[in-house]
Amino acid sequence: MMNKKIKRILCGLTASLCMVGSTVPAMAQTVSFDITVPGDILSQRAEKADSEQRFYVTGNSFNKSGTLRCTSINRNNSAIRSNTANIRPDKLSGSASYQRTAPSGEYYYMTTSASVSNLHVTGRYTP
Repeated sequence: MMNKKIKRILCGLTASLCMVGSTVPAMAQTVSFDITVPGDILSQRAEKADSEQRFYVTGNSFNKSGTLRCTSINRNNSAIRSNTANIRPDKLSGSASYQRTAPSGEYYYMTTSASVSNLHVTGRYTP
């Protein structure tokens, strides 16, 4: 009698977990960056887990005034790249669309250039 009750509870719990687990949306990976232009101008790679055809960049700190120009590029196919998103101390967030379809499940990185020399920026990048 007790075993039947426990089995029934476990089956109900398992079914509930399956339903909840299948409704969790895929989220793109976000990585932190610490960039100095010229010098270290690339972010870490991040996996694109969604089908949205934009990338996002947010600056947390700037060592001086200047614009950081950011482009997202597919790690295995550099022809898959974005338009440029610009961030600066008075506009910390930016985004840009991809120039051609950017598939999910692949890795991307961000490359940068700056309007001033020795610009140091920390922040987050989501392909």
